[in-house]
Amino acid sequence: MKSYFRFLRDSAAYCALWCGLSAAAQATEWKLITTSSDLSKITYWYVDPGSIVVQANLLQARLRTAWSTMQYGPNNTGYQSTTYLNFIDCERRTIAFTGNTYFSDMESKGVPVYQEEAQPAHALRFSAVRPGTPGEIRINYLCQSHGTSSNKVI
Repeated sequence: MKSYFRFLRDSAAYCALWCGLSAAAQATEWKLITTSSDLSKITYWYVDPGSIVVQANLLQARLRTAWSTMQYGPNNTGYQSTTYLNFIDCERRTIAFTGNTYFSDMESKGVPVYQEEAQPAHALRFSAVRPGTPGEIRINYLCQSHGTSSNKVI
């Protein structure tokens, strides 16, 4: 009987975590930054303007990527959008991301199909972006629009 109640307690905690994440994604008003397309799909990049913070010379922002067609992860889980935390070093023009949450819908409003644990910025691998890519467009938008002064909440 104890294991049944433990199961119920653990299930309720699990649901609260996932439902809370989904509700947060639903409450966010995403701003479209850029799109790109190839012959088979269109990709959309959004930012949550309320999430943008500059601290310790790094800009951080919650972003969302959505695709016009279903994407598949390593374990063949289908998803059509993902939300994640982006860290940007505007001075070095490098970018890193963490804490991906994957959704089966384009709006990131359903129950997540998979979630990766967020890592602290110092543990991430920052990569330079290539000119003319969506990564460069994201860096340009965020760094030009929001500056890099330390500990400034936007």
